[in-house]
This record gives sequence, C-alpha cells and structure tokens, in this order.
Amino acid sequence: MENVRAIYVNTYAEGARSTPPVELSETDFKMVVPNWKRAKTVIHVYLFGMQRRVVNGVAQRYLIGDVGAGKVMLPTDPDHLGHDPADPMDLTHRWVCGLVDDFDVKDDGNLTLLLNRAKGIETLQRLNAERVSKENNRATGVLRGVRRGAYVLDVGGYPALMPKSWYDWDEAKGPDIGEEMQVQIMRSSRPEQILVSRRHLLTHPLGDTHQLLERGTIVRAKVRYFRDRIIVGEIYPGLDVSIDPMLLRMPPKPGDIMTVEILGQNKRGYYGRMSLGWQDEA
Repeated sequence: MENVRAIYVNTYAEGARSTPPVELSETDFKMVVPNWKRAKTVIHVYLFGMQRRVVNGVAQRYLIGDVGAGKVMLPTDPDHLGHDPADPMDLTHRWVCGLVDDFDVKDDGNLTLLLNRAKGIETLQRLNAERVSKENNRATGVLRGVRRGAYVLDVGGYPALMPKSWYDWDEAKGPDIGEEMQVQIMRSSRPEQILVSRRHLLTHPLGDTHQLLERGTIVRAKVRYFRDRIIVGEIYPGLDVSIDPMLLRMPPKPGDIMTVEILGQNKRGYYGRMSLGWQDEA
C-alpha cells in the first residue's frame, strides 16, 4: 500500500515519486523543513481534505495533508495555489508540488508546514524549460487527466498531451490517473503545446523495424491522421508511414486505407507517396 504520509523531493514533474520517500519524525521535521525553505526545495505531498482556519485574524480555506510528524497546509488563494484547477478540491487525493513558504514548531509538538504550490510549479518550469522544448529529449510525466483521443500529463511542471496510441504498442492498454512514466518529447505543430510519447521509448514487440522496408516497397496503410500537410498511416501497429498528399483530391479520414510506395526513411520514420499498387510495374 502506498505511503501517503511521506514526502518526495525532486524536480521531475508535479506528483513525481521516483525518489525515495522521506518519512518525517518530529526531529526530522525540525531539522529538514527549515533547510527546505532556505534552499527553495521542491517537495511533493499528498493532500486529502480542506479546512477553514483563522490565521492572523483572517479566515481562509486551506488544503491539508498529513506528513507523519507534521501537517501540511496549502492556502487556496491564487498566490499559493496557482491558477488551476478552478475547484481546489480537485487537488485532493493526489500528489502536488510546492515550496515551503513557512513552518511552525510549537512546544506541544504541533508541527505545521505551509506550502506554496504556485512557486513550486514556477520552479519546476524554470528548471525543465530546456528539457521539454527539445524534440527527442526524455522526461518524466505524471498522468493528470483524459481527453478525447489523448492523455493530459504534467511534464516538468508543464501541461503536455500524449495521443492515446502513444502510450503503448498495445492500444488496449492505458494508464491510471497519477501514473508516472518516462516519455519522449515529440515534434508538435503548435509551438505552445508540448507533445510526448511513452511508446517511442518501448521496444517494439515484433523487434526492430529499422530498414525493414526498402525503397519501392508497396504497402497498405490505414490513415491515423492528416495534419501539417502530411498524412500519417499505420502499416501495422507501431509501424507508421508519412504519406505525401499531393495527388489527393479529397482529404482522407481516419481509418481510410491507402496504397503507398515507400520512398525512404528519415528521423521520423518511413515516408512515401500514393501508389496504384504492384500493377504500376506492369
């Protein structure tokens, strides 16, 4: 069973738990929390509820977590919470990141850690900006949600999209919310959008497809999508071909079958053009 009373220290992605869990005793709390605040360390904690507290005469709502010897409190104002999500309760029952904004150590042993998630996300983004901006880089992603046709991940503090077919070679498989995975940064047609793939880091179940298809090979491919003036078709699961649409009269639809002549390979894989098939050689 997962220990939700621990703290994880890393700068991979919000909610990443790839590092050893830190379980705080009272002595540990008094020793490490001041150091975390001083060093602006990114920590990840599990939140499970909300309380209304009066602090310095001001009533405010706080998200709360239990870290063993102490209590975590995250104010729900935008300066601490960040600008997402719209409902603070959406951050409960999940791991969130943050910097230690303040802490309180009372004589009766009541220990409290005040977290700032907005600053934590800002730090993650600053440290991971170069990593997520370069195609083919590897990064850590944590699944945050599901859209039609794609998964939404946190990658280095940034929101990223992963087409569902890029999770695994077996498209019947899918991740669970909160799952952590290694991903590869992919080329995106929209500079403001981060596109990632898990599948591209996995060994193909049928082995290496490099140089499987020679120039002039004729194949049948099922259209996956048509974007940026390029058709991407699937020859078989995990083996795609980029198809020049020059001879098309009508845009293809996903699922359409096309006959393609392979022209070669580049860093993105096989590419080709429409063909009438083997009869062309007659």
